[in-house]
Amino acid sequence: MVKLVNRAKMTVASGGAGDITLGTAVDGYQTFADAGVLDTNVVRYTIEDGDDWEIGTGVYTASGTTLVRTVTESSNSDAALTCSADAVIFVTLTAEDFSGNAAPIWTTKPPNALNLANDGSTAVTLAGVAYDEFPVRYSWDGYFGTSVYDADSLPPQLVSAPTFNGGTASLVGSSTQSNTGTFYFRMKASDGVKTATAITNVILNFGPFMNNAAYDNLSFSVASQETNATSIAFNSDGTKMFIVGTNADTVFEFDLTNGFSLASGNVSYSNNSFSVTSQEDGPTSIAFNSDGTKMFIVGTSADTVFEYDLTNGFSLAFGNVSYSNNSFSVASQETDTRSMAFNSDGTKMFIVGLNTDTVFEYDLTNGFSLAFGNVSYSNNSFSVASQETVPTDISFNFDGTKMFIVGTGSTVYQYSLTSGFSMAAGNVSYDNVSFSVASQESSPSGLAFGDNGRKMFLIGFGNDTVFQYSVSN
Repeated sequence: MVKLVNRAKMTVASGGAGDITLGTAVDGYQTFADAGVLDTNVVRYTIEDGDDWEIGTGVYTASGTTLVRTVTESSNSDAALTCSADAVIFVTLTAEDFSGNAAPIWTTKPPNALNLANDGSTAVTLAGVAYDEFPVRYSWDGYFGTSVYDADSLPPQLVSAPTFNGGTASLVGSSTQSNTGTFYFRMKASDGVKTATAITNVILNFGPFMNNAAYDNLSFSVASQETNATSIAFNSDGTKMFIVGTNADTVFEFDLTNGFSLASGNVSYSNNSFSVTSQEDGPTSIAFNSDGTKMFIVGTSADTVFEYDLTNGFSLAFGNVSYSNNSFSVASQETDTRSMAFNSDGTKMFIVGLNTDTVFEYDLTNGFSLAFGNVSYSNNSFSVASQETVPTDISFNFDGTKMFIVGTGSTVYQYSLTSGFSMAAGNVSYDNVSFSVASQESSPSGLAFGDNGRKMFLIGFGNDTVFQYSVSN
């Protein structure tokens, strides 16, 4: 719906057939501004120029008092008039306005999550496209908790206010590690009266870094559930932890009152679990998609990744989990599979195991789906044998530019990837950075990161205990 005001009628100072510069109020009428038209408002206008006329919608700019016009119909075969010095323009209504107009509709909705670059200069883009019969203008604000952000009060994760090119916003992340964290970016698409919004979880992440790792002296035993623990995973905010192992062949769910913390009394078994024995009786790795509605298991018995559906994300409550009947064999690459990992949108999958000591990369046409024909080996791989000959788990940082391998050598090794989440030849290199966990676990088998890369969690079948580390700064 357009902006409506009373008795707004002005002369046309200049503009020809293009954008109009408004002149002065016609006697007995107000200027657009005096009538209440604000900067970027969309109005319905009529131009009268002698016997000629034009009806359209226009975007008002207060500075310079201009109107960017879009012609609906005119006496000039529905083309814009070339206005003379006698032309006048006024705010009006048409029959179309009485039929009502909904808010703009997102034809391409901005993503649910976006990872910022952390070098203070590289812009990342957040794109959305909205449709409306009137011109659409884009803007933003943000929030986290009770903090509200805009151009006058930037979130700490940004070094400057986002710039817009249509529905594409360019965001530059902070290079200060203390600004690590998340805020909610709200993109707005407005037709001048009604506004559609979309929220994106914007993340600034620096860690993890193994050269800064330190044990937090916090741990939690899972031996009451699993005595041969092989893998660990968390939900997005760290309030759920999941363990799987080869003794029970079952995924166990734990609750954390405060996310990503193994502080005393903070972790408890939820009494929810799910057996994967029907598919894999030697499970060695567990993974989820971003909202926890998909779970994936791989193990040494079948060397196959199995996909499960969860009605409620990250919940192993009775009846909530079911096998999707989708799976993918990795036996052509690895016959003693110990771990798998995905990139953020599930279009890349990675496998590592003891037979080849190599990370293998797979492509998924549709993210986080093992449906028939959807997964293929990319022919990209990277050997970690120079560092670890018994690799038991693999993990990545948020953008895939860092990779971490752990194995029975009780050491976590750090690698750099020039292009994120790619095992292409020459793209991966060892950083000569590692961290020993031997003081806590002699047989590490599972690795996970959380709290925006600031925390690392390790599990093994030596102690069947989860250990917590700080790894960011």
